[in-house]
Amino acid sequence: MRLIDKLPMVHPSEDRYTLIPASKGFKPFLLGGRTKQVFPFAVDNLFYRGIAFNKKYKPIVKPFEKVYPEETSIDVVLEDLKEEIENIKESLEIPLNKFKFGTYIPTRYGFLKIYSLAKNVSRAELIHTIELYIEEDINENFPGKEVVYAYDFLKTEKEEPYRVLITIVESEIIQKLENWAENIGIRLDIISYEPICLINLGLLKGLPIPFTILYTDVNKILVLAYQKDRILYEEFSYVFSPDKMAEDVLNLIIWDIRNYIVLNDLSNIYLAGVVTEYEHLMEYFLEKLPIFGIVSIDVFPEKYSLLYTLGERLLNV
Repeated sequence: MRLIDKLPMVHPSEDRYTLIPASKGFKPFLLGGRTKQVFPFAVDNLFYRGIAFNKKYKPIVKPFEKVYPEETSIDVVLEDLKEEIENIKESLEIPLNKFKFGTYIPTRYGFLKIYSLAKNVSRAELIHTIELYIEEDINENFPGKEVVYAYDFLKTEKEEPYRVLITIVESEIIQKLENWAENIGIRLDIISYEPICLINLGLLKGLPIPFTILYTDVNKILVLAYQKDRILYEEFSYVFSPDKMAEDVLNLIIWDIRNYIVLNDLSNIYLAGVVTEYEHLMEYFLEKLPIFGIVSIDVFPEKYSLLYTLGERLLNV
């Protein structure tokens, strides 16, 4: 099984930040191997959360989360997370530098796409074409902004066109995360992208391709379809609460989601994330949308599903 990741075939030019680090993919670990601890975390404008565990999925740090009553800046969230980690550090028997840390960039700060390119061109022409396509997407989606990007080839059959996965993310958010990590004395081994983590969740759970995942978090519904030659995704804003549900607003969003599903002819739809922790919310989605099944990680609460995929990647770095 192979995760979407930064593969070794083709690298961006050396002066580019490697957004999706190289890995050997998902594989089981030998129990007699070296002990390894991972610490994936996430930050957004309404929450932060994290968890630390070892290769046997035994939590070293109890899953933690803070949800804010209203949207705030990433800077404030990072400052609060810094305080949380410093408190955790005091109670840990393992130094922070013994962990592999990773995080992901929220969807709104980036862009993800698959290019299909003919194989009957030279390597130089191929790289030049990829760079031109990326430049066009940067100009269209990030006017006036500094960005970083990563790309590489996905597996194809000999007779098929190249499939090139590209990820573009705003430089500012990456710089904030790197400065934050340096300030507390840790190294970020992986900086990924939220839709990439969601695709990896589907691959780790063995979903047949093509698949669509309707991922729910405390502040969003992210609909992502992973198909052989394209990736489609759309984010819908909605604040979830286990205690109350703004049913009228949610109905409007679900209507929009249904239209998005029909318009793009999406199938094999799975539900994941925070709503699957609450029976009344999960049943509401199952009644309103053509959902085929549930994606559950089992080992941790469902709101940590993307951090679970990050942890799997960190174990393989």
